[in-house]
Amino acid sequence: MEQTQPDVSELLGRVVKLERQNRAWRLGGLAALLSLAFFVAAGVRAQQDQRPALRAATVEAHHFILQGDGGVTQGELMVSNGQPVLELYDASGKVIWSTQVGVHRVTK
Repeated sequence: MEQTQPDVSELLGRVVKLERQNRAWRLGGLAALLSLAFFVAAGVRAQQDQRPALRAATVEAHHFILQGDGGVTQGELMVSNGQPVLELYDASGKVIWSTQVGVHRVTK
């Protein structure tokens, strides 16, 4: 029985190809590991940077507007003729309730 010698160049080509694939997998794994480490570090940093919510003891304004979805004005709190006034509006903008007596104000 005769033994044949394997083709060394064919084996060498397969080894080179496997080494190239192995290198690609290692680089991909390293990139994934570095990405994961970056996102974990960024998350930890974001949690450390959280500042308490700003809470004001006093808020001053002459006029407050209550807006619903789409920016539609649904109410206002204001000072009119030296008196505090609260008005609520329907969908068409008409006053449906007011703290001011005899309101005939037409809004936008």
